[in-house]
Amino acid sequence: MSDPSLSPVTVAEFTEPPQVEMRRLPGLLGGALRLTLAAARREFLLITALQAVGGLGLVLPILGGRDLLDGILVAGAGSSLAEMLLQGALILGLLGVIGLATAVAASRDDVLSEQLNRYALGRVLDVACTIELEQFERPEFHNRLERASMSARIRPHQLTQGLGALTSAVMSTVGIALALAAIEPLLVPATLLAGVPLWFAGLSSGRVLFDTLFRLTPAERERSYLLDVLTTRRAAKEIRAFGLAGYLRARWERRTDERLAEIRVTARRRLRITILARLTSGVALGSVLGLVLAMAVTGGMAVADAGAAATAVLLLGVRLRAAAAGTDQLFEAAPFLQDLQGFVALAPGSAPPPRPPELPRPGKAPRASTSPPSPQARPEPVGFQRLRVENLTFRYPSSQHPVLRDVSMEIGAGQVVALVGENGSGKTTLAKLLSHLYRPQAGRILYDDVDVTAADPDRLRHSITVLFQDFQRYLLSAADNVGMGRWERADDRAAVMQAARAAGAHDLLTALSQGYESLLGPEFVGGIDLSGGQWQRVALARAFFREAPFIILDEPTAALDARAEHLLFEQLRTLLAGRTVLLISHRFATVRMADYIYVLDGGQVAEHGTHDQLMSAEGRYAELFTLQAASYLDPQPRNSG
Repeated sequence: MSDPSLSPVTVAEFTEPPQVEMRRLPGLLGGALRLTLAAARREFLLITALQAVGGLGLVLPILGGRDLLDGILVAGAGSSLAEMLLQGALILGLLGVIGLATAVAASRDDVLSEQLNRYALGRVLDVACTIELEQFERPEFHNRLERASMSARIRPHQLTQGLGALTSAVMSTVGIALALAAIEPLLVPATLLAGVPLWFAGLSSGRVLFDTLFRLTPAERERSYLLDVLTTRRAAKEIRAFGLAGYLRARWERRTDERLAEIRVTARRRLRITILARLTSGVALGSVLGLVLAMAVTGGMAVADAGAAATAVLLLGVRLRAAAAGTDQLFEAAPFLQDLQGFVALAPGSAPPPRPPELPRPGKAPRASTSPPSPQARPEPVGFQRLRVENLTFRYPSSQHPVLRDVSMEIGAGQVVALVGENGSGKTTLAKLLSHLYRPQAGRILYDDVDVTAADPDRLRHSITVLFQDFQRYLLSAADNVGMGRWERADDRAAVMQAARAAGAHDLLTALSQGYESLLGPEFVGGIDLSGGQWQRVALARAFFREAPFIILDEPTAALDARAEHLLFEQLRTLLAGRTVLLISHRFATVRMADYIYVLDGGQVAEHGTHDQLMSAEGRYAELFTLQAASYLDPQPRNSG
């Protein structure tokens, strides 16, 4: 189990479903209303106004119909045919206006749903883009992210449908109830009681569905993953090479069958709840109609009044069912929305990130601030003079064993420092810690003698460039791929091209069909795929474009051929003159040019020094260097036969 002490976000927050109790429903519905107003206030108010016209306007047709019926029954005693025709035309006109208002309101529902969808997904992105990277190592977080993402895509539409149906039904119910009250006030509460079972059924049914989908989240994540593997380009080659399609599809179908079985059970439970509620409500509504009939037969109510009252009761029953249907949707969405709201609350803060600092150019002193420092301000590193690591220990949440243990090192301004070691020695993890993407469990990282825990993380990261071995291939234009190294000035085409030249990517990109505007990646129409080495040059150009004083290069030439790698490292000192470089590589021949070398072994610094010093020490570095050199020399005789 993950250790909750590693983060202020506990495992319980990820694994325990939110409980929706009846007493909390007003608050949840209020939260749903606030969410809707925040996302699309104007659209929602317009729809509500139109629904009010459609609902409250029913008062006049009902009462007008009663008067018209009364006039027909007593025709010749004061009511003329012309008057009755005019009255009928007015009723039809009112019904037309009500129908038009209802139609316009319905036509705006899709727009409202899209606005809500955008707003809700934006709040999910707030969390996904700002929460500590460590949370992405926790399966519990991924479960909750999956539910929040699905809720943000689906539940806003359900919310608008539910709110729309409920608002329209409530307005209509009020209008019909007013008309019924004008005929016989005692019939109003008796009819409204018929809706109570439907409301309780909506709450129970929604809770049953949420509990089922909550339990299915881990399996659903696996099912989605298998579908992604089977349908995307990344795994297509290996699936065909190993003949995995049938095996993986069988696993996907098994998970789908398991989900279907759970959904069937849930559907039966919800159906039983709905049938019981509908029967109870129907009996209550039938009793009210029986009362109206009895009053008409015994003379307690005029025939016209009884006809209008029966019509109102039937309409009220229809609107109560519509209100219950809307409430069902809200009750069904309520647990998901509560879960979504809880996930959104994980965002570190709502304040916008600080503006990127103006970084000093290599060889130039930083410009001093003319304003006095705030006593509450965090200390900020200025420029880059030294990076010091003291007794660093780190382990991932999913592991019981530390990846790094008691690591100490120092990097001075302008140095090229190499970090070497075998696979799994902790090189990339150390790069992530130095990039302030993770926080260590013990030890300190000091950037110009300022502890990184006391520095603003956004400003600190803005002073660092990282090129990871598993760099991202953005399915965007070539210019975008380079410009995202510092997106604030991505439209500076001259700077983009300069960075591409430095990485050896300029000739490649200009040769594309649309040059720097060419779309990279074959997944979209017109996209152009690149080789692994070409993608790596584009990623390297992105790192150069950032122009940060401290650069971390994690296997920057892993996809390049030997000649290209040699040329790049020969140019590296010139390209990055005046900047500080941490170079991670498993190719020992390429790290000889480093000013200083640290050797990681089993998550610890085994030795450090210059290349000559380490070779003279005849330790781990010399052993690995000699072993790798021997593999290139290949002293074994070849079999010519």
